[in-house]
Amino acid sequence: MNRTDGWIPAPSRAKNSLRTAAALGCALVALAGCGGGSDDTAPPPAPGLAAPTNFTFELYFRWTAAPGATRYELYVDPDGPGPLPEAKAADATNDDWRGFRYQSRGSQGFTGTFNDPSNATLNQATRINATYRLRACDANGCGTFTAPIVNEPSYEFPSGRVPIFHSQSKDGLTLAINQSDYDKKIYEVAVYTRSNSAHPWQQQVVLRFGDVFFGNPLALSDDGNTLAINEWVPAEDNLTPSSVRTYIYQRSGSTWSQQASLTPSNIPSACQQPCSKYASKLALSADGSLLAVPIQLSSDTPQYKTMGTVVIYARNGANWYQQALLVTGDIHVDFMALARDGKTLAVNQGAIRRIESTPSFALVFTQQSNGTWSQQARIPVGLKTGTDITSMDSSDMKLSDDGNTLAVLAMNRPDDLSGRAVHATDLSCGPLSKDGYYMAFFTRSGTAWQRQAAISRGYESSPMWALARDGNALLYGNEMFTRSNGAWACP
Repeated sequence: MNRTDGWIPAPSRAKNSLRTAAALGCALVALAGCGGGSDDTAPPPAPGLAAPTNFTFELYFRWTAAPGATRYELYVDPDGPGPLPEAKAADATNDDWRGFRYQSRGSQGFTGTFNDPSNATLNQATRINATYRLRACDANGCGTFTAPIVNEPSYEFPSGRVPIFHSQSKDGLTLAINQSDYDKKIYEVAVYTRSNSAHPWQQQVVLRFGDVFFGNPLALSDDGNTLAINEWVPAEDNLTPSSVRTYIYQRSGSTWSQQASLTPSNIPSACQQPCSKYASKLALSADGSLLAVPIQLSSDTPQYKTMGTVVIYARNGANWYQQALLVTGDIHVDFMALARDGKTLAVNQGAIRRIESTPSFALVFTQQSNGTWSQQARIPVGLKTGTDITSMDSSDMKLSDDGNTLAVLAMNRPDDLSGRAVHATDLSCGPLSKDGYYMAFFTRSGTAWQRQAAISRGYESSPMWALARDGNALLYGNEMFTRSNGAWACP
């Protein structure tokens, strides 16, 4: 399962990776919001079969087995309190991933996912308040439903709420989503608010800009008052390269206004003109005063060449300026993590390669007291993603608020001899899957980084996960891992 961010076209050599992201992004839909069911179209319950207990949604649906149940049915109300009727979710098959799928976890538990086949017809605004009910079934029919639940686009750890699927404020009351329709040339970002987590989301504003690809990616400050929106401007012809622009919007009360329009300067001369630019990520510091934009540079003159850069913008009062330009090498950046204090930045180096390629490293940059940036570390990590849409591989990284803990979701490469492969002796817990995904934790002491732990759950595809703000807890595949005195405990 992955985020529901929209897809935007990109330069030709970035299309495959974006198609992969789009395929993954379209997999999870209708998993955010609040509200109750509208029209219950389900048949009456069969006698004697109780409703499943402990039905919740964290990163996946989760529940405790109902005695006597042989299967389970999920009912979805796609707009919560809105007019659309509730209906049974189709059951996914091995040949068709769309629909409701579940599996046993432990002796009495189940986890499930819902990949909504209607996502092409229902936009984010419609799905944001969706609700879900579950019931157990046997050969005689199905029992009573659970109470309706919603999927929060963030997760509440003891150290604070962290976004999972969308750009969301720390208090969970402001949410920004891309709801563009690229076929209709409608490019817009909607901001939703609610008074508390028990109330449905209400649209506060829709931000639109011209006829260019506006709205993906997004970044929101912790207080929800600063919003960064990326815009990709495609090439007009062979002499006019594509470009990147980032807009900063500021909220005062309930009114949003544009504060800045930012474009990168001082592009390295190695990217000869016409030098195309494309950005797939954005990251804001907690207070919204620093913005990181990883930009892919590409040039066909005299031969095709790509470069990875990260542009750092900073705010002084109401004015923004380019603070730094970080060059990451010949391969562009696709994964990035910014500490909430804006002082530590981690990026991948070389992960956008085909599935058979060598894994990459993570680069860590830090901001000095005078505002300059420098590379602090180059960490061996088995990061790998595929440019082919069929590979469906992905990696990700997150930093704790203070930047001292780096968590990386990566795919293992056991044949790698440079220190990036994970072996059974490296694992804090879990079975080692030869080519499967694992979670690696790196910690900083002073300026030195070292791998603290590695966790494997045998996943052959990338699971959703969330790292606590203090770096001491991890929700991974609907299991909670905790750290105490530098050691990670397994559930």
